[in-house]
Amino acid sequence: MDSSTRKAIPLPELAATYGANPRSVRNAFYLRPQDFPPAIYLPGCRGPRFLVDDVQAWLEARKTTPAPPPPVTPKPQGRPRKASPAQIARARQGKGGAA
Repeated sequence: MDSSTRKAIPLPELAATYGANPRSVRNAFYLRPQDFPPAIYLPGCRGPRFLVDDVQAWLEARKTTPAPPPPVTPKPQGRPRKASPAQIARARQGKGGAA
């Protein structure tokens, strides 16, 4: 691809490329520019621009396989039941023997 067909995009467009908030991306870029694709600064333009080819390569390098979700254990529903008379008797025997 020759240099006449290369396209540069601004930070808000970079954020839209991967579905992030533009302000968050801007803040992250100015805090840690090394975590982003190489930026270019064009005369007459505000802020950095990113070449589309560099952005695509950067996104490919950041791809990860998602970890499987942890197994879900069902949560007991509702209020706990009242203890049966046998459970109450066992609990009292445990307390009386320890004292």
